[in-house]
Amino acid sequence: MALKTTSSLLLLSVVLTLSAAANAGKLYRWVDESGSFSFSDKVPPKYSRKEHTQLNESGRVIKVKDAAKTAAQLTLLKKINALQKTQQKLLTAQLAKDAALLKTFQSTEDIDALARSKSEMVQSHIVIASGQSATLKKQLILYQSVAANFERKGKKIPQKSLDNIASARSQFDKNQREISEFEAQKKHLDEQLGKDKARFEVLSKQGREKPSIHPETIPSLVLGELPCSVKNCESLWQRAQQFIQQQNSLVIYSSDDLLLTKTPKFGKDRGLSLTKLQKNGQTTIMLDIRCANSSIGKRTCKDDVNRQLSESFQQLRL
Repeated sequence: MALKTTSSLLLLSVVLTLSAAANAGKLYRWVDESGSFSFSDKVPPKYSRKEHTQLNESGRVIKVKDAAKTAAQLTLLKKINALQKTQQKLLTAQLAKDAALLKTFQSTEDIDALARSKSEMVQSHIVIASGQSATLKKQLILYQSVAANFERKGKKIPQKSLDNIASARSQFDKNQREISEFEAQKKHLDEQLGKDKARFEVLSKQGREKPSIHPETIPSLVLGELPCSVKNCESLWQRAQQFIQQQNSLVIYSSDDLLLTKTPKFGKDRGLSLTKLQKNGQTTIMLDIRCANSSIGKRTCKDDVNRQLSESFQQLRL
């Protein structure tokens, strides 16, 4: 009976405190040193730099004041903001390329047709140059044979014969360079149109939601970082993409150096992004986690799931 009376008195005390604070116009809630909630119309100085919330007359949260960030958190936030600027530049540049690609081609068949046309044109130049190569080689051999006859007879090779050999060799070498340039041009065209086709197919499968860098969201202050080299960057990027898909996140945009998931709109949503960051000759694949800008979203961005995601992401390089 005494316990019941004590509990009732405690509840009455809280109600009276809330009522008095509400009548004063403002009501704040914070966690004290014992881990319990405290309420008042003013936040004590020693808790003012810690997280606290403002409540309305019904006790609902209307504003959350974040705890003052540490020096390490401020440094990390600066790094995240710089990453977002890089993401925006990458997205803007890629969207311009994508728009030009979609304006140029209506289907992958159009790309195949252009690839065949250009490849056949360059191949015809290679065939012509190769035919000239055979003729020029025969001419060079003939001039060299004439010079050899003079040498066998112990005679000095005439200057005209030497000039003929030099001219024939120069023309033959030039012809070989032209063939190499045509072959390199053909290879470049095939690779470029192959990339265009692959990109066109990716764009055809992506949703209609306009991609953005989630400027209206808040960062989790957790970053995943995967340094990579020329040898393993592509395979690591593919594994990072698979990692995002395994989190059941809806990918709305992807390119060779940027991946974005659906913008978090509800409290428990998380938006994930991948960025292939180039800095000082080093490539790093970055994982950024963002949440909805709400009281629940802020709690979501502070829970241990984000740290666990980052740690699992780091394991991809092993």
